[in-house]
Amino acid sequence: MTGLDSIISQIAGDGQKEAGEILAQAQKKAGDIAEAAKTQGGEKVRTVLKDGERRAQDIRDRAQSAAELEQRNQMLLFKQELIREAVDAARESLENAPDKEYFDALLTLYKRHAQEGRGEMFLNKKDVDRLPDDFLARMRKAVPGAEVTISPKPQNIENGFLLVYGGVDINCTFRAIFEDASDQLRDAAGKLLFPVA
Repeated sequence: MTGLDSIISQIAGDGQKEAGEILAQAQKKAGDIAEAAKTQGGEKVRTVLKDGERRAQDIRDRAQSAAELEQRNQMLLFKQELIREAVDAARESLENAPDKEYFDALLTLYKRHAQEGRGEMFLNKKDVDRLPDDFLARMRKAVPGAEVTISPKPQNIENGFLLVYGGVDINCTFRAIFEDASDQLRDAAGKLLFPVA
């Protein structure tokens, strides 16, 4: 081998050695990068999973809250319907009561709403036809200062009566009385139907 061949051979050997070192460094660096990427990727996966679990729990919590709210609303509607039915049943029971109980209820209403002075009571046709003979005397005894007469002319009302004092009408029909007292009746019916434990 000549000197030139020897130099070329040495340059080639040095180049191969250097290329091997560069290749080894590159492979190590690639391995380090791959390991770092794997670690970072694992952390990203864990972060994504935790975020997904948190979001899923939020969705479950909102769905449960919405379901509980809907259940409370449905229960409230059910209770209101039961109370309305109980109040309506009470009014209908009073409207359809036997004559004695019915006119006793009218007398009680009269005591609450009668005023001193001259007035007139108006009833519907059914009540005018079945009016007890002693009802006017009972009215006068119940409220001595009131000078109320009972009109023989029936009015177009359901049940109960109208009291008229001059130009002032006092509506004592059962429907009006129950509507005026609806909040108190609902509260009372609610306590009976749904007592607090």
